Amino acid sequence: MRRAGLLLAGAALLSGFTILRSYGPHDEGLMLAWASRVAHGQWPYRDFWSNYAPGQTVVLAALWKVFGPSLLVWRIIRVATDAVVAYLAYRLVRRGAPEWLALLAWIAVAAAMAFPTGPGPNPPALALGLGALLAARDRPRLAGALAGLAFVFRPEIGAAAAIGCLSWTAAGVAAGVAALGLAPFAIAAGGDMWHDVVGFLGKQDLQRLPFPAGLIYLTLVVGTAAVAVCSAWRRRFDPLLALVLVGLLYLLGRADVSHLVPLSVALAIVLARTAAAEHARLPRVAFVTLLGLIALHGLQQRADDLFSPPTLVGLPGKGADGVETGAPDANALRGLERAVAAQPPGPLFVANPRHDRVTAGDPLLYILLGRRNPTRYDVMQPGVITTAKVQREIVSDLDHTNLIVRWLDWRAEHREPNGSSRSSGVHILDRYIAGHFAPAGRWGTYALLLRQQ
Repeated sequence: MRRAGLLLAGAALLSGFTILRSYGPHDEGLMLAWASRVAHGQWPYRDFWSNYAPGQTVVLAALWKVFGPSLLVWRIIRVATDAVVAYLAYRLVRRGAPEWLALLAWIAVAAAMAFPTGPGPNPPALALGLGALLAARDRPRLAGALAGLAFVFRPEIGAAAAIGCLSWTAAGVAAGVAALGLAPFAIAAGGDMWHDVVGFLGKQDLQRLPFPAGLIYLTLVVGTAAVAVCSAWRRRFDPLLALVLVGLLYLLGRADVSHLVPLSVALAIVLARTAAAEHARLPRVAFVTLLGLIALHGLQQRADDLFSPPTLVGLPGKGADGVETGAPDANALRGLERAVAAQPPGPLFVANPRHDRVTAGDPLLYILLGRRNPTRYDVMQPGVITTAKVQREIVSDLDHTNLIVRWLDWRAEHREPNGSSRSSGVHILDRYIAGHFAPAGRWGTYALLLRQQ
């Protein structure tokens, strides 16, 4: 029990010492905007567009109902979840490996979970999935229930965990729990749930990135190939191999630091377990080396955060709760907040510089400014917001909206080497804004537009 406490506390400390640093306009904004909608009675897919399974949105909405709008509460939960994932990894490795190897896997997973951080569904899905794999041997029904819950957060992780349980009982329970968890949303939304979540896969290529040449990416690919070959050669199937494959596909979908975590976690565990089971010295050393590189990458990121902290100040706005940002951004947001507060109550739309080509948006402004989005689209997603159908729908929803905030940050116009950098040729929304709204002030990267009378 004492060891468990130390491992949980250590992983929480590694994850949590940057808990107040910076925020994510796009990713954090989306999750909190969706949580706000659900907390106010809306349903995903039916009332607003979302490409995620509903689990994390519902959890964040419950936190919103209890604590109100907050950028801090989800971070506390995330730190705790990171610690649980690292501890479960230790337990899964320790079953058949020496203590030093289990601790190395714990370090690798704790560091991977700690960077980068965000409010998305991967951490709870990984915690539930690893919990299912840990319980599968002795409690298949519990394992199935955990895998089914993981499916409600991240379907591919839940499915991989159910496969890894190697039990028809667990698979059956997982399917039942997943069906029960998703049924209310599917019934409420009808075909919109399938359209948003599954249909989005057909648009994902617009954001796919060339595979980087960095050491961590090479380590993950080589590590995946190594454990797969060893498994086939030795005819020894590790139950986590399905989760490794899911992590690799997730990384290939968009190869950046935000998509490293599931593969880093699953592969670290499998490398440690494979090394422990391998009798030949050279392969064993290779597996441990790859595991060490995963741990080193995560620790290096944390070291940079520890020894080179940025200069930040408190973020203004509703629910900031001590979260910090750069001084120029804070001053700009403070000016924007005052200007918006001086306007009559009513909805507000957060726009990009242009909408025929988008990469990211700032839906967090809906939270910080305390204004409702009159449309069902919080996201600035290529293949969604760039289409004529969606832009016509947004224009219709803006008829009774008098305020627009245009986000002019470099991230809004950044050109990536993928389909998002190409114009869709659709300018319906941009022409509407230009013809019905006029500039009323600018603060840093934020411009306020008012409806022309």
